[in-house]
Amino acid sequence: MIDEPVARCSECVVQGAGRCPFTTRTVQAGERLWMQGDVPREVLFVKDGLVSLSTTEPTGEESLSAVRGPRSLLGTEALSSRPANASAEALTDVTVCASAPTSIQQWVGPATPASALVGLLVDEHARHTRDANLRTGPSLSRLARFLVEFSKLVEGGRKAPFSKQHVARILGMRAETLSRSLRQLVDAGIIESGRQVRVRDPARLAAIARGSA
Repeated sequence: MIDEPVARCSECVVQGAGRCPFTTRTVQAGERLWMQGDVPREVLFVKDGLVSLSTTEPTGEESLSAVRGPRSLLGTEALSSRPANASAEALTDVTVCASAPTSIQQWVGPATPASALVGLLVDEHARHTRDANLRTGPSLSRLARFLVEFSKLVEGGRKAPFSKQHVARILGMRAETLSRSLRQLVDAGIIESGRQVRVRDPARLAAIARGSA
């Protein structure tokens, strides 16, 4: 759903009693805001227009993952210096309110409940992106990304808190597909799988997760 444009600052939920850290500018259609893997230099609040978010798989295949319109807040990775998980490009001429992350941090304050809440929201956004990433790409790469992400839960031979059926649902695949992918990793000597999973070759597992093996 695309929300209505923000015509006046008084309509914006971001404004802070005249102390808003954002400044308005126009982005031309086709202009790239940042690339996947780059740390955005600023946080953007979209007032009007459309922005596309696209991801590139390790195979080089690019896919349109989302479209964002007015009242969207983009580039929040900048607040914690994290790389963006998707490239952002203006689909139309876009009016944005932009702010450097340091300005937002000063605006919120270094040690306030609001500052802590912003940090939690940024972390939750990263987790949401991670969860979506676990459902993209070949089945073997999905499983490898899951095992890399949650390897600490299974290291040392400990039983993981996930059933195979649960993992299959998280990764968006059939249980039979998960079993075949597990068998491939076992046959390659990368993991051991039984009542619990043990990672034997973290480097090769990471390479599969990246799609480079």
